[in-house]
Amino acid sequence: MGSETLDELLDLGEQLDITVAAACKQRLNEALGGGQPIELKGDRLQRVDTAGVQLLLAFARAAADGPGWGWHGGEVPEAVRTAAQMLGVERELQGHSV
Repeated sequence: MGSETLDELLDLGEQLDITVAAACKQRLNEALGGGQPIELKGDRLQRVDTAGVQLLLAFARAAADGPGWGWHGGEVPEAVRTAAQMLGVERELQGHSV
């Protein structure tokens, strides 16, 4: 995080699944529109399903082409890591330093 700009910190809450995907997509899109690097906070995540992983993949690809993104604290949350590993996409969800 640079001294001149603040990263956008986005808390993903306790679940990232089909029941919250639409609302989360809107929040992620708004954050992308802000033009600042985005930090995802996922330390409270307990449940991530396929829809949640798909949403994160779309976000990661868009953010990589834009402001950049990473995980708050630098570590992929365990719930994300587990779901992503089951789908074979864990590498794409590592994030980057922001």
